Amino acid sequence: MLRSELISDIAYRIICLKRLHPIRVGVSGITSSGKTTFANELMEELRSRKMDVIRTSIDNFHNPRVIRYRQGKESAIGYYEDAHDYNSFKHKLLIPLGPEGNLQYQTNSFDLTKDVYVNPELKIENIDTIFIIDGTFLFKKDLCDLFDFKIFVETDFELARKRGAKREELAFGSFEKAEEMFLKRYHVASKLYLAQHSPHLIADVVINNNELDNPFFV
Repeated sequence: MLRSELISDIAYRIICLKRLHPIRVGVSGITSSGKTTFANELMEELRSRKMDVIRTSIDNFHNPRVIRYRQGKESAIGYYEDAHDYNSFKHKLLIPLGPEGNLQYQTNSFDLTKDVYVNPELKIENIDTIFIIDGTFLFKKDLCDLFDFKIFVETDFELARKRGAKREELAFGSFEKAEEMFLKRYHVASKLYLAQHSPHLIADVVINNNELDNPFFV
C-alpha cells in the first residue's frame, strides 16, 4: 500500500472521531520502528486538512540521568523502567486533555541536554485540537486508556536494529557500538514491552513498516 494512501486513511479515521475533548493519538512501536517519522507525516497530513495539531513525545518527559542510569547505562531493565517520568507524562499532558481534564497542559517536563526539570507555563487548548504523541512504551497498561486512538508501528527487530544503529552511529562512536546497544538495551526492553503489555493487540491500527514506501495494515 502506498505510504501516502495509508497515512491518508488513518488521518480520516482520526478526523471522524467524536470527542468532547482534544483527541490524543498515540504512536508506539519498538525502538527505531519508524514511529517518530510516521507521527510527523501524520501530523503533516492532518494539517493539510486544516486540522489543529500539536506534535509531542514522551521523550520530553525523561527522568534525570541519576534515575535513568541507576541500573547501568546498558541495562535493558533500566531503560524499560527508568527512562521516562510517567507520572508527569500522565498528569501534565494526557489527563488534562481527557474527559475530566481542564485543558491546561505541558508538552515537556525535562531538559535532557541540561539534565534538569523544567516547568513551562501551562498552555490551554481547545477541544478540537489533535495531539499526536510518539513513544516506545506508550501503551503500557496504566497509560493505554489515556489515548483516544492508538497506532502501533510494527517493524522486524533486525531491520529496526540496523536503522537505529545507523542513526545513532555518531552518538555511540561507531555503527558496531550502536548496534550492540540495541541488542543489549533498547530491543531487550522492547521485547519486555511486547511480552508484558501486548501493545499490538490493544492498538486501533497496527502498521507493518518493514518496507518504508509500502507499509500495510496488519
